[in-house]
Amino acid sequence: MTNQDKRMLSNVSKMPGHSISRSARLCHVGQKLRKIKGSTCEKCYALKGMYNMPNVKQAMERREVFFHSIDFVPRMVSVLKPLRKPEFRWFDSGDVDSVAMGHNILDVCEATPHLVHWIPSREYKIWGDVLRTRNLPANVTLRMSAHMIDDAPAKAWQNTSTVASHGGNITGHLCPAPTQEGKCGDCRACWDRKVSNVTYYQHWFPLIPCRHCRQGISFFIYP
Repeated sequence: MTNQDKRMLSNVSKMPGHSISRSARLCHVGQKLRKIKGSTCEKCYALKGMYNMPNVKQAMERREVFFHSIDFVPRMVSVLKPLRKPEFRWFDSGDVDSVAMGHNILDVCEATPHLVHWIPSREYKIWGDVLRTRNLPANVTLRMSAHMIDDAPAKAWQNTSTVASHGGNITGHLCPAPTQEGKCGDCRACWDRKVSNVTYYQHWFPLIPCRHCRQGISFFIYP
């Protein structure tokens, strides 16, 4: 494992462990949903702010080369084996690119049984094709995300997530991050296969006072 490979991981402050990302500009389903009003990708956080900085774009390009390298599986396993915190998230931005990538990811998960892997995705067809030829490893929660705000959970999937508008329906477990300074805290529902659906609020409610201007601010919090 090289130092360059180590830098492929993200360390998102909200979450208890590490993650890895791809550019949201490369999402197949996401590209279509961004053009649809009311979709969960219409106001994608991973296309704004720091994601447009040159150094972040360059890092995404390096990750893309890494993901598509012929030796991705052994290199990624080497990166993950030293991790001490058990929770790992795939795609804190972006999504799976192909059936081949899906198989590679599950190969990595099988080779790192000391970790619990959470894979959020909107690529129903890709994962459906992957799972026609193999079973999901026991240490993986593949959580399929709803395409529209206030949609019901996706059918035919064991684990799902939905996004609720203020006053919308809450299905299953409600993400507690809005009441915990935007952090997971002790919650591990996203990684737990026993939690069938996790609901994320579209915004934080009530609004949080900004310490600079004392006015209310709100944030998108769903992954």
